[in-house]
Amino acid sequence: MKIRRPLPRSAYERNAETYKILANSKRLEILNLLREQEMAVQDLVKILKISKANVSQHLALLRHEKLVTVRRKGLNAYYNIVDPRIVEPCRILYQLFQKS
Repeated sequence: MKIRRPLPRSAYERNAETYKILANSKRLEILNLLREQEMAVQDLVKILKISKANVSQHLALLRHEKLVTVRRKGLNAYYNIVDPRIVEPCRILYQLFQKS
């Protein structure tokens, strides 16, 4: 019997790298905030209550993984999520734990 792989092996390797980036509560929170609307760095700093440098580090990792994009206007940087579906596993897990 031949078993067909649901995805190519390279997909699992790529996904594992993305999961490493997503394995941080602040980055998950940033992505969930950006799911609702584009936000400036200073707005994320206020909401997350962490330093601008820390927010910028998280955003740089998310940008490197191509999960967010940046739009610059003057001195401000505005971030947007590339695809809102990326936060669905976070929401699904939240709902699962609410039931138990």
